[in-house]
Amino acid sequence: MKRIEMILIILLVVAACGCIVPEEPAVPTPTPTGTPAVPQSLADMIPRDNLPGAFKLIAVIDKDTPGTLNITEEAMSLISGNLNTGEIQAVRGIYSFEDGNIYVTIIKCTDSVNAANAVENYKNQPTFEMPPSKTVNRFGNVHFNGHEATEVRMRPLGTDDIRYGYVWSNGDLVFIVEPGPKADDKQANMKLAMMLEQ
Repeated sequence: MKRIEMILIILLVVAACGCIVPEEPAVPTPTPTGTPAVPQSLADMIPRDNLPGAFKLIAVIDKDTPGTLNITEEAMSLISGNLNTGEIQAVRGIYSFEDGNIYVTIIKCTDSVNAANAVENYKNQPTFEMPPSKTVNRFGNVHFNGHEATEVRMRPLGTDDIRYGYVWSNGDLVFIVEPGPKADDKQANMKLAMMLEQ
């Protein structure tokens, strides 16, 4: 009995001295959560910084841009055709490049089916019926940013040089990169196209 009492006394003395301290519960370390993602507007999707080559953004036109150009009507004229595209929203970026301009149009459709229809309508324009030359097909397939796009080859009247544009859809969005009449740098145009979904 004395032994048990002795052990209890020793334990009480040691605990009183603070040698045995109960573990405190771990306090969770806060981890940075960042700010919630803000929905991106179409105008925010137009590349502005770190542009390839000699590109320079000179204008962004959307529904809020004052002036006579109705960008929704302009965009609808690009994608109108036999397939239904539904209601759309659109924005256009205009870039200077060497001696010409490059036009980038982003169109938001109501769903991915309408966006795919818009791409097909764009490719079925009457001006695209004939190939740009006897040795060059109008369309080709290219891959970037993890998906396939259509390369659209164009030859302005009075020239022998081919210009390269791009069109594709991703989800409910349609992307159209149209080369200007003097912008014939294929690699630069593709680099600009690749920036549209970054």
